Amino acid sequence: MYYNFKCESCNKVQEVEIPISNYDKEKEKQVCPICKGKMKRVLEWRGIAMGGGDGWCGKKGGATI
Repeated sequence: MYYNFKCESCNKVQEVEIPISNYDKEKEKQVCPICKGKMKRVLEWRGIAMGGGDGWCGKKGGATI
């Protein structure tokens, strides 16, 4: 899978391919190719779920799924 990482020093964003099976080992080892600073994962959502209003289902007292 591809993950975006951002350098904590120079703010460069880089997409890195890491197999799911290696993700836990590799996520903390990412180093910026420019300044050699530590890179941290950029969390992002690419789904269809949306939220709004009060409660889980968007209305006050709405039922949870």
